[in-house]
Amino acid sequence: MKNRLRTLFSDAPSDESPSHLLSQELEFELSKSILTFAFIGGAVTLKTALGIDRPIEEGFIQALAMAALSAVLALGSQQGIIKDLRLKRVASPIRRQFRSAPPSLASGFALGFALKYFEFAPEYFG
Repeated sequence: MKNRLRTLFSDAPSDESPSHLLSQELEFELSKSILTFAFIGGAVTLKTALGIDRPIEEGFIQALAMAALSAVLALGSQQGIIKDLRLKRVASPIRRQFRSAPPSLASGFALGFALKYFEFAPEYFG
């Protein structure tokens, strides 16, 4: 058990194989996509909310805050990947999970708050 925990939290030496480098590139591209969607989603939400004739409510602020948090987390994830490549190390499994899960989760919350704010109902999607 102790060894399993140690392997989850410890970084490995460099892996210069093409498959590892490709996986790092794909992780970086995922973070870049989340970052792009967060900025575009935040801008669209802001523009749309300013164009409607109702007061800005709590859900709107939450949607923008989660979009901003998602963007910051995705940018941090990208910086971590670059740092690992510079230091020629393979990130631990826990570090990789903390890089990918929080930006995606925050992005999902931002979308949920935006849908709730704009009162989208399932009948609009069918």
